[in-house]
Amino acid sequence: MKNTTIKLGILLLLVFLTESLVAQPPPFWFLQSVAKDNQGNPARNRTIHLRIAIYQARPVGGVLVYEEAQQVQSDNDGVFGYIMGRGIRSTNPALKDSLNQIDWGNGPYFVNTKIAIAPSIPAPWWIAANNFVDIGTSQIMSVPYALYAGNASVTNVNTSINPGPPNTFLTTDSLGNVNWTQPQAAQVNVTQVTNVTSSLASALGADAEIRPNTSTVITLAVPNAKAGDPILITALDDYIDWTVYSAWCKVDGIVNIRFGNFTAKAVNVKGSQYKIVIVK
Repeated sequence: MKNTTIKLGILLLLVFLTESLVAQPPPFWFLQSVAKDNQGNPARNRTIHLRIAIYQARPVGGVLVYEEAQQVQSDNDGVFGYIMGRGIRSTNPALKDSLNQIDWGNGPYFVNTKIAIAPSIPAPWWIAANNFVDIGTSQIMSVPYALYAGNASVTNVNTSINPGPPNTFLTTDSLGNVNWTQPQAAQVNVTQVTNVTSSLASALGADAEIRPNTSTVITLAVPNAKAGDPILITALDDYIDWTVYSAWCKVDGIVNIRFGNFTAKAVNVKGSQYKIVIVK
């Protein structure tokens, strides 16, 4: 059986889930990673076992404050996601039972992830506990600290506010007094620009094939394009499976366009679906 390695692709964007639209932040967040084999091929549709731990103060030798285990499934591209805070918590009484019990104001904190990828064909001899691989430790930056902010309280604020006069806005002072305030005019320097002319030139597009979940660049000959000209790509409809990331002219007469494909299948972009607009 091939040894399976993990591409360090943990997206510590730590995007908070939006299923709980309340003032108190939800005590979990979403992470993603990519599993690949030793030849760089995606570990497709495999069972992924995870051990996730949070350490305080230092990534190595820090204080373990939280630990959980999860089991998820990778997709056809080897991508797997997991919701930290919803796994099976450690039974160690010295550890926190929930992410919102961590004192986020007393950091820094670091998250360590270990995973084990089950064989594509089930094998009774394979045990996840004997196959965990440490895929690294990263510092937790800003997003989880919304949990810390969610525990903050606001006191001594006057909430009895009557409608204010037109063209005013609310201000509050350090004592919690809220008042309607008339804005003060700021000094504004105005620079007039005159005798500016511009022209637009357009050209037809060309067909492009984009591989799944990636982007591709096509190069077109556009005789009236000059290096540095602003290039606009105008789609003729709202296409949900592809987009234009950027377009540029680096060499006279040559326009480059980068297309992106959002789907898990190849997408063909027709030249008739967009136009190239050159600003002169």
